[in-house]
Amino acid sequence: MPAFGRNAVLPAMLVATMATLAGAQQKQCEIDENSPNQVARAVLDLQIAQAATAPEAAMPKLKDAIKLLSEADKSRNPVGRNFALGKVLVLWMAQPNIGLTAKRGTLGYTTDPEGTVDLVAAVDSAFTVVETAHPEPECAALIGGWRQQKGWVQMVNDAIELANKDNLDSAVTVAKRSLQLYRNAPYGYLVLGQVAAKRNQVKEAIGYYKQTVAAAKDTSYAEVKRQALYTLGTIAADAAEQASGAEKTDYVATAKGAFDELAKDPGARYGDFARSGQARVAQISGDTTALRASYAEQLAKPEAFPYNALMQAAVVAARASQTQDAIKLFEAAYKTNPYHRDVLYNLARLYMLDSMYAKGLPIAKQLVAVDPANSDNFQLLAIGWAAMQKEYTKKLRAQDSTAKALGNKANTARAATAQKAYIDSAARVQPLIKAYSDSVKQAVDSAIKYSDLMTKLPVRISFTEFTSTDAKTTLSGSLTNNADTDKSYTLKIDFVDKTGAVVATASVPVGPVKAHSSAAFSAVGNAPGIVAFKYAPPAS
Repeated sequence: MPAFGRNAVLPAMLVATMATLAGAQQKQCEIDENSPNQVARAVLDLQIAQAATAPEAAMPKLKDAIKLLSEADKSRNPVGRNFALGKVLVLWMAQPNIGLTAKRGTLGYTTDPEGTVDLVAAVDSAFTVVETAHPEPECAALIGGWRQQKGWVQMVNDAIELANKDNLDSAVTVAKRSLQLYRNAPYGYLVLGQVAAKRNQVKEAIGYYKQTVAAAKDTSYAEVKRQALYTLGTIAADAAEQASGAEKTDYVATAKGAFDELAKDPGARYGDFARSGQARVAQISGDTTALRASYAEQLAKPEAFPYNALMQAAVVAARASQTQDAIKLFEAAYKTNPYHRDVLYNLARLYMLDSMYAKGLPIAKQLVAVDPANSDNFQLLAIGWAAMQKEYTKKLRAQDSTAKALGNKANTARAATAQKAYIDSAARVQPLIKAYSDSVKQAVDSAIKYSDLMTKLPVRISFTEFTSTDAKTTLSGSLTNNADTDKSYTLKIDFVDKTGAVVATASVPVGPVKAHSSAAFSAVGNAPGIVAFKYAPPAS
């Protein structure tokens, strides 16, 4: 599932840039900042502070502006006074070593200098006065720009980082503080949704993700909105699978609405996820027609779709027990990329489930060749050969019965010519009996062999990430040491392109790994065009 990145950082909104924006917007949002005299002089201080290139030059002007605004008659032009005050406090939040709470004297207040000011609450209070008096869209845009300055950006980034580090209580506190300063951006709601989801508070998470989507109106938030819709749909679908009655109906409606909206604007990354989500909702609600419709295009014209889209569709069909559709889609994905372990495993497994063992076994052998340290792969071979043994045994018994029947007829035949014909027919059956007998033995030996390999692998490797870009591919996973002693390993990985040619290699040391324990590893293939990988059994 796509996730809000651990290193996601909002673009900094520089104060110098805001000065230009404020000037351009001021022509449309008419707020009187010329009276009383103290307000006009404070605005002049503000402009000088904005133009300053160093905090040492800006802070004295900001301090003088606060002093002037404190001395101004609060009954005269309260809107202009609060607009200027809000902007000055925003610039104070951008100064070094100020933070979100500061001493009154530090900021320029002459009364109660040792008292403290909550800058977030103070900025919000000042701008709320202006927003109430001037609800016009141009004024909302102007004040919104001021609310989203450095203090707000820092809070949002801190909230994201805290949530990623699972400091959930602190993440919630900071996210809510960011929303107090600016409520019309999606990031604070997104963090709150993440935290609620981590705490398994499903209804709260759904509510916050809906607020995230609602706040992501601007096109600059398009990717955040897509991510929020995908996560909202996934959480609701997960909940629907565990619910019943009216509650299930509500969750299904939420999931369907989210995935349908995402499908209308999936961007470059979310098209397959939207289709998969729609199919999942159809499956949960028992709508087989809608489910099959979700992958109908891939099934009808598979050559028009890339590997990932075909795999998504095939998984949907397989989970819905539409086995024949799933096989066709996995076969199409295999033609596109016959080297990827995921398609090899799924195609071999479905062939086995559909009793097509002769087709499944060669695919399973290919799978073991690229992924030789996974017991699940050997299990497929063991199951396949065990099933083949049963088929050969059945055919062997049938030929034995035929041979015995012919022998009995030969023994009871009165005419010499008839007796000879039965004997000749029985003789022709003997090669088949031997062939099936040999096949039974081979199948039994193979089933035992792969069953032993499945249970006696010295190392098990599993993969958690395979991410490709134009320039490189990142592969991550874990290695489990099944031995009774601690060991270190070297894992040699070959990255291959669509022709199967090795285009990059990585030699990854793993360990020491404690006995019967696991260790994570990561490797990078520095080459374009990587579509799959293979590796040799790791050496210790």
